[in-house]
Amino acid sequence: MKVEITYRIALQDSGSPLSLWIPVPANTGYQSVLSRRHEGNYAQAGFFSDPLYGAPALYARWQEGADSKVLSVTIEVETRERRESLTQAGRPGELPDDVRPFLDPTAHIPTDGIVRQRAEEIVAGDKNLLDKSRAIYDWIIENTHRDFQVAWCGLGDVKTMIESGNLCGKCVDINSLLVALARAAGLPAREVFGIRAAESRLGPTLGRSGDITNAQHCKGEMYLSGAGWVPVDPADVVKVTDEKQPSEVVARVRDYLFGGAEDNWIAFNYARDFILNPAQAGGPLNYFMYPYAESEGKRVELKPGNPGYTILSRVLERG
Repeated sequence: MKVEITYRIALQDSGSPLSLWIPVPANTGYQSVLSRRHEGNYAQAGFFSDPLYGAPALYARWQEGADSKVLSVTIEVETRERRESLTQAGRPGELPDDVRPFLDPTAHIPTDGIVRQRAEEIVAGDKNLLDKSRAIYDWIIENTHRDFQVAWCGLGDVKTMIESGNLCGKCVDINSLLVALARAAGLPAREVFGIRAAESRLGPTLGRSGDITNAQHCKGEMYLSGAGWVPVDPADVVKVTDEKQPSEVVARVRDYLFGGAEDNWIAFNYARDFILNPAQAGGPLNYFMYPYAESEGKRVELKPGNPGYTILSRVLERG
């Protein structure tokens, strides 16, 4: 599928300086960035990537005295459906060097204490990595619920979720729990942050087109020797379950999203608890799925619902 997404920013304020970072699509094994362009009344703008995760961003800066901040960023992307073969998944093998960091904890993804204890309980008796990965996926689906009142996509604070016993939230919360449990069980795993940009063939609530300002969605991936990075998305299974969609739809989604991913979603990055490029004044960013802005060293909220901020998608070609 070829799709075009466009960020439109038109902010009115008192003329304070502003720095803005916008997450943009990445090049991956299943997605290619075909073109990208930007225009506006900024003093400086360009595409940058952070040195730790390589998360791509459009950075723009307005100097003091600019009463309006205008920016348009357009990216054309080609995506493909993912259906990973799992016939050789989980066989013994050395982890590549670039995979090993995804066993490590971060500020929001702990792997010790109660998290490790819960992970060991879930995978007890499973002998190979494929069985362990499926056990964690199924446990997440059976034990979490979608909280439709959680703001945006959630915080992904795994320690608080497990200690409180409140295993509810949205996609970042639920798939962060998957990642933490997988890492604690010895399985490299990561969240992948992105946005829905076209309609879904699986279910009507799993896609979006046109105005996609609030269509951000976090998926998960687990690394299995013999298969590589395998897409997993228990959060969307929980979503269709708690929406009380027909049982046959839930079953189809559950089966498909262990090893499969539609072409209607665009990946931004898998960065977590990190520093942007250029560096922000605030501390490490929890995750980067929404624009991040600062004025005079203080964070400025820019999320769906803010006046002067929209994201639009246009499908150019779909098989």
